[in-house]
This record gives sequence, structure tokens and C-alpha cells, in this order.
Amino acid sequence: MTSSNKEIKHTGEAADIRTAAGAHDGETAPVVHMDYGTAAEFGAIVERTIDERGEHASAQMPQWLEDKQPDRALSTRRSGRNRLKTFPGVAFISVLVILFLYLPMLMVVMFSFNGGRQALLWKGFSFSWYGTVFHDPAIISATLTSLEVAVIAMVLSTVIGVLFILAADQMSRAGSALAGWLINASLIIPEVVLGVATMGFIRMIGLKPGLLPLILAHTTFCIPFVVMPLRARLQTIDTSCFEAAVDLGASPITTVRRVTLPLLAPAIVSGALMAFVISMDDFMISNFLTSAGTTTLPIYIFSLIRKGVNPSINVVATLLLLLAVIVTVISSVLTNRKDD
Repeated sequence: MTSSNKEIKHTGEAADIRTAAGAHDGETAPVVHMDYGTAAEFGAIVERTIDERGEHASAQMPQWLEDKQPDRALSTRRSGRNRLKTFPGVAFISVLVILFLYLPMLMVVMFSFNGGRQALLWKGFSFSWYGTVFHDPAIISATLTSLEVAVIAMVLSTVIGVLFILAADQMSRAGSALAGWLINASLIIPEVVLGVATMGFIRMIGLKPGLLPLILAHTTFCIPFVVMPLRARLQTIDTSCFEAAVDLGASPITTVRRVTLPLLAPAIVSGALMAFVISMDDFMISNFLTSAGTTTLPIYIFSLIRKGVNPSINVVATLLLLLAVIVTVISSVLTNRKDD
């Protein structure tokens, strides 16, 4: 445990590093008391001490520490008897949950290719109902209304969401947290409450249900879905990027335009796509604000179900499901993309 230039004494999880670098014969070498828990930590301490004391210093690691294993596994997974899969019935319940979630969707997709006139009675494979849907004036009109509302709401909510994130980032921690809670409140408030409140507010300011109230309402409840990926992205950006821009003489506006917005671009696109899908799929709030001539696609599908279910409903649901899957995949890829 000794060497010509350094001695290391250990007790428990602490070490006294006695270095002789710079000491003369007959003199007592200085002692440095260090705490460590693993061999890697001990090695880092010794290496740092050698660098500080001189190139002629050396150290020998005790054998008990060489053989020591980490106190806990590096993985965050639980191991041994605490693993969730060892509990009885967990696997069976997990399979049931997955089937309950995805089996109805698979059935809708399958029966969209049904050649019969009953939505859930298979009569053979056919694309005929897809042709019917693409040539139905009422469905086309409802789809165009939904697309118009969704696109405008997506643009407005994205702009407002970006401005909100930039403003909240300059606030104090308490102010930013309060602003985030207020903007996300619509996520936990029941949609029925939001629909009734929105309808009452629209009538109070002198507007009638129609296209403009729909756009305003959709913009409002889409903002939190834009803010979520933006906030997550902003937290992963190294602040040195902004500090470097300031050091190079960039004004706040230039920093936002040349640094912040390009770094937030993936999250901006992700949030915009999420807002678009949420607006296209909304039923509850739209049901309070639609009028003749401004029927959205979800409202029209609901009216079809009340008249009688046929495979055209499965076709529309399949197309909406495909849109949601595409947007979700793109959003996840953009949000989780790492900077080079």
C-alpha cells in the first residue's frame, strides 16, 4: 500500500493521500483526506492529486478497492424480486389493456374495406366505400371546414405559443411556473366546461356560432399542445449558445431570430402538427359553436352515426387515424432529435 513518493491509507470509504512530492528528506509529507465510494472515484482523486503535486508523485490503489463492485446497478431498472413482471397477473392484464386499446382501431380499419352495406358485417374486400367518401359532397364540405379551421388555429396557436415561451423564459422561476400552470389549465378542465364557457363568452361579446368563434376556440385550446414540446426543447438547449451570441454583440432580437428560433424549429414544427391534429379531431367544443354551413368533420360523423352506421364512417375514421399516426411519428422524431 506504499510507494516511494506517496502513501494511501484507507478506512471505510475515505482515503488519506500522503504525498511526498516536493518534500525533503526527513520532512513529513502533507496528508490530503479524501472521501470516495468507488474505484472510479478513487482513481479520479489520485489522478487529480498527481497533477496538482507534480509528475513524480505516484499512488497504489488498495486491493480491497480494486475488487469492489458498484453499490448499485447503473441501470435504473428494478432487478430481482422487485421487478414488476414477477407480480402475478401483470402480463395478462397488460395484454388485455393493449387489446382493449388497439383491437377496436384495427377492426375499424379492417371494416373500412368491407364490400357490404353494414359497418360491422363483413361481405368481402372492396375499396368501394373509399370512392364513395371521396365523392360525397357533404363529407368533402365538412372536411374542408375542418381543414380551414385547423390550419388557421395551428398557425395562430403556434405563433402565440412561441411568443409565450420566449416571454416566460425571461420571467423569474415563480412567474414562469405560474404562467405555465395558467396556460396548461385547459388540459385538466373538462371539455364540456370549456365548451359551455366559450359559448357563453362568444355570445357575451356579440358573436354568433360560426367560423370565427370556431377558430378562436380552437386556437385557445391548441396553445398548450404547442407549448409542451417548446418547453421541453428549450430546457435541453445549452445556455452557452445564447451567452455566446450576446458576447459576440448580438441584440436580443437578433439572438432570438438567429439562435433561439432555429434551435426551437423542431419543437415548433412538432407543436404545430400536434395543434393541427387536435383541432381536426375536436368534437366537444366544436359542438357548441358550429352552425349551418360550418359543420366540422367530427360533428358530421356524429350525425351519420345517429342516422345509421355504414362503412363510410369506418373509412373516415381510418383516414383520421392515419393522419394522427403520421403526425405523432413526425412530432416524436422532431422532439427527440438530438443536436449534432
